[in-house]
Amino acid sequence: MITPFNFSMLTVLSTWLLLIIGGLVNPMGASLACPDWYFFPTCNGEVLPNMVGGVLYEHGHRLVATIVGISTLVLTFLCWRAPTVDRVSKRLCLFALLLVVLQGTLGGITVLLNLSVLVSTLHLACAMIFFALLIYISFRLSPDFKPMRLYDKSLGALLLAIVLTLSQLVYGGIVRHMGAGLACGDDLIGCGSELWPSWFYGQLHMGHRLFGYALFFVVLTASVKARKLALANQDKFAASLSLLPVLITLCQIGLGLMAIYTVRSPAVLAMHTGFGALLLASLLTVYLVQLRPSHAGLCAPAGK
Repeated sequence: MITPFNFSMLTVLSTWLLLIIGGLVNPMGASLACPDWYFFPTCNGEVLPNMVGGVLYEHGHRLVATIVGISTLVLTFLCWRAPTVDRVSKRLCLFALLLVVLQGTLGGITVLLNLSVLVSTLHLACAMIFFALLIYISFRLSPDFKPMRLYDKSLGALLLAIVLTLSQLVYGGIVRHMGAGLACGDDLIGCGSELWPSWFYGQLHMGHRLFGYALFFVVLTASVKARKLALANQDKFAASLSLLPVLITLCQIGLGLMAIYTVRSPAVLAMHTGFGALLLASLLTVYLVQLRPSHAGLCAPAGK
């Protein structure tokens, strides 16, 4: 039997795959392989064109996006039909549906405006927010969900890490869409002959790198605090889960450097996007798990 929770998890997975596929379009030079978009995913006037070259990546991305859009519509329908789903979750599903429509529209406008940096970046930001919202919806739809607060000051470091991760993902989108991915050549430490470049694109590129290194320490601090909190509440699952963002951040930094070393390998860049989304997902999951009602009195050990 398909439940709203099961279907929401399927939608989350398909959205993550869509983000990876979307991460392939730009480095493959396929962003304008299908220059038409009229509120339906056509490519040169065809719904199912010959899937070769850039069309494979650009139109393939559109078709998978259509599947995600339909999945969100079905999820909303399932939630509104299910008597066990609370009103807030139903409204969040409606908001997710509006977001996915906005996301598709931004994708179309990006093409029609010949890859506007601003619209392309908004397209990425909307995608990541939509992905995070689906994770929160899935958490609310889980069989064990109970009403919870959305903020606790003891988890402020985790919340900061989530906000900074989203900011870094958007920053990375700006670097990519402005063509600054190789502004410093293949130098993995500095920027050619300078540790800090004097030209704008080099500064844009190095800023993204330095932001990534700084973000690692923010994520590390947040994860250590979350782990201590989970151990204080005798929650071994949450304690183990809190280590995941640190590992993903290390992988993400490695993929970023690998993208430079391989001269922007499309496969590496796509996984860089995918792991960025995974980092956001892992931090959000750790945050939500810590907010479970069973953690009432978060700052004190269990039994006190």
